[in-house]
Amino acid sequence: MAALAYFLQQKKRAYVASPYGSVPLDAGIIIEAVDMPGLFESLVSDNEIIGGMSEIGELQGFTKAVGMIDSLAHNREFNQLAGKNPVLISIHLLGKNRLTPFFSFAALPEVRDKHLRSFMDDIAGYRYTVKEYQESNVYELVKRSTGEPSLFVSFVSGVVIISPSYILVEAGIRQIEQEMDIRDLPGFKSVSAAAGRNENKIYLIFDNAARFISLLTGVSDKGMASYIPGLASCMEADLYIKNNGVVFSGYIETSDSSQILYNYRQQEPGSYDIFRYIPSGTAMFEIITEPVKTPVSSKNRETRYISDILKSQLSGEMARVHLNIKGQDIESNKVMLMDLRGSSATEEAFSSELEQYYRRKDVPTNEYLIKYQPDAESEYIIYRLPDKDMGQDLGGKFGKFIDSKYATFYDDLLVLSSEPGTLSKFLYDNILNRTLANDLTYREFESTMPSRAGYYFYCVPSRIIPLLSGVMKEEIVKGLEKNTESLRKVQAIGYQLVSSNDMIYNTLSVMYKPEVREEAKAVWESLLDTVASSKPLFFTNHYTGDHEIFIQDMNNKLYLINSAGRILWKRPISEAIIGNAYMIDYYKNGKLQILFATKNFLHLIDRNGNNVEKYPVRLRSPATNGLALFDYESNRDYRLFICGEDRKVYAYDKSGSTVRGWEQFRTKGTVTNDVEFFRASGKDYLVVNDDENMYILNRKGNIRVEMKEQVCRSDRSMLRLTTGTRPRMVLAAKDGSIKMINFNGEVQTYTVNEFSDDPVFEYYDLDADGLGEYIFIDGNRMYAYDDDRDRMFSLTLSSDIINGPYGLEFSSNDKKIGFTDTRAGEIYVVDDRGKNLKGFPLSGSTSFSVGRLKRGSSFNLIIGGRDSFLYNYEITR
Repeated sequence: MAALAYFLQQKKRAYVASPYGSVPLDAGIIIEAVDMPGLFESLVSDNEIIGGMSEIGELQGFTKAVGMIDSLAHNREFNQLAGKNPVLISIHLLGKNRLTPFFSFAALPEVRDKHLRSFMDDIAGYRYTVKEYQESNVYELVKRSTGEPSLFVSFVSGVVIISPSYILVEAGIRQIEQEMDIRDLPGFKSVSAAAGRNENKIYLIFDNAARFISLLTGVSDKGMASYIPGLASCMEADLYIKNNGVVFSGYIETSDSSQILYNYRQQEPGSYDIFRYIPSGTAMFEIITEPVKTPVSSKNRETRYISDILKSQLSGEMARVHLNIKGQDIESNKVMLMDLRGSSATEEAFSSELEQYYRRKDVPTNEYLIKYQPDAESEYIIYRLPDKDMGQDLGGKFGKFIDSKYATFYDDLLVLSSEPGTLSKFLYDNILNRTLANDLTYREFESTMPSRAGYYFYCVPSRIIPLLSGVMKEEIVKGLEKNTESLRKVQAIGYQLVSSNDMIYNTLSVMYKPEVREEAKAVWESLLDTVASSKPLFFTNHYTGDHEIFIQDMNNKLYLINSAGRILWKRPISEAIIGNAYMIDYYKNGKLQILFATKNFLHLIDRNGNNVEKYPVRLRSPATNGLALFDYESNRDYRLFICGEDRKVYAYDKSGSTVRGWEQFRTKGTVTNDVEFFRASGKDYLVVNDDENMYILNRKGNIRVEMKEQVCRSDRSMLRLTTGTRPRMVLAAKDGSIKMINFNGEVQTYTVNEFSDDPVFEYYDLDADGLGEYIFIDGNRMYAYDDDRDRMFSLTLSSDIINGPYGLEFSSNDKKIGFTDTRAGEIYVVDDRGKNLKGFPLSGSTSFSVGRLKRGSSFNLIIGGRDSFLYNYEITR
């Protein structure tokens, strides 16, 4: 009977014994790991951020102990102790700065003290000693080589407890004997009952966690450390680990109405649309979605009057934002956004009241109204306010963070800042749609967060380091600065609160990517509806002399974008542009138009996007190549050449009519390369290549030169005219050989390398010596050969999907070659030694063009990106 009673008691212990009963009551954080080895592997594997925690002095002992426990947990004998029971990891602060872990788990029913000793016997490189505490054995694991103590282990009432601290193990043994345990703390049972059953989870006890803050802020901190206990009682969050980050979600319990988060229990959650206006380069923002109940009135009577005009129009949604404008201090980078129910009438009343105030003060208009003009066709007003208190007058404590000396209106927003230049930058980013709503990284991150909230915090860790100075310990800030590149892999952190079930549901999301995407270093970025598809055309504004950018996107939509990056207009057409677009003067009056071809039409549009005359004109046969445009005598009597599926070469005049006297020459095969025009020795030559032959025609469409030997041109080879006293045409054949074609039909063949079929070829004076060089791209290799066909350099590219190369002339003695690695999304510009121009590679994935947007300015490189933005990079020479 005694044996049976003992057996039943042991079986009962398996169900009753809980590791929570052993956790000392000063735990600030408790992690319940349903699969501890798997959890550690997911969090730590290849994670430089977590790896770097061991460099922080206060965490070295902590990370060392966790690492050892992790290695033990992979032991087969460990599984014989714990089975599939979850492991608790509680975190405690010993002394002033020693963060210490405490591990506990319910042992399997058959486990005895001897099994624990057997487990420790098998740990390589360690021995153990034993001492007794309150009738329980405490084992001390010691390194054989150094005698250094590592861990203390005990087995009490069916629970195994492990810690690097003997004090904590003693506390755990004592705790098991107590009637009250960690689960009896205010709020714990409520959040635990709402937790997922089979998920890794984390608990935060606010009163206890406040002690941890001093590790980050220093022992002298009286602000944040005293603030934490007053937030709430307890929080639980289930832990979901994904390939690109981790999400914590669960409930917060506030057991006292004096706690700061208590009011969120009943707050109606709202959608946070205001983020759509926040610039994409933002370091941090906070959003609230409910009207402020306790605004802080300004001492300035006029500010109160103006605020009263605005208060009735506030929807309640507000954001305080830290921008990331280089060269500005923290205060100057702050803006506050307030959503209005309608801004037009509100701004009129606001402006009128402000005007009366400054008139009474005899302040000239230009001292309180600042005009911001991003280009010649748009204007925004920035207002100087009577004092700096409007933020708190409208936003209460939430608005106190900003010195609101200036204001502007944009869409249905009131925007406040301490600097007019900051508001100008905010406006410009919104004009170009360079906002978080259009940022690929943010959109990916946003999908991990709920769509409604009462409070929303977001930051990019690598950008907030300056904000931490004076808040966190200096050595921690310096450590973060030292590891900025690693920190950039944590691409975003977000936190939200929303009321649910008379509690508060909270979500914390951390997005991590091992491969960091370089931030664009563009002068401006302009958002298209989708990815750019055509080569950008620098189009001259005949009124200002500046250049604008004409481009088409993948949805066949056309855009004209001014030199400041603002989209002037966009319009859809039915087909994609084939080949290049051209700028012409149709009326010969100095006013310019854009000419291009699609598969079935010729198009001519003016700078307002309107069709000219009878355009679009249907082609006689669907096009197989791009449009070629020639102005033989530079008199604007243009000739347009394009080849059709019927294998005819068509010539059109600028009105879209076929040219009289042109013989519609028919090729033997399909033509995919553009028609070329050359003038040599006073004679004109039109050159056409199909898939097997070259045809040299005169301006009437008849054969001018009979080929002595046929040339089979590579589909990706350019046809160029050589330099020198006796110019010849040069191209690459399908087999990769160089073909030199004289204007008498003779052909010379040269081989510089063994290339695969259809290599990319360009002939360009790369070293600016007056003689052209031979540029090949074959697969993922680029080769350059000089005029004597000796190799100058070769490059290994990261992929074989290359757009280009393009010859780039910055001056008569400064020439480069540029190309886009489409797969990698990078632009390269190299010199005659194959070396990248300073600042390259840059981000971009389409064809690009180089020119000057403004007269006398630096060169600009215009290219489309994978994210649907059009980028303008300044090339400094």
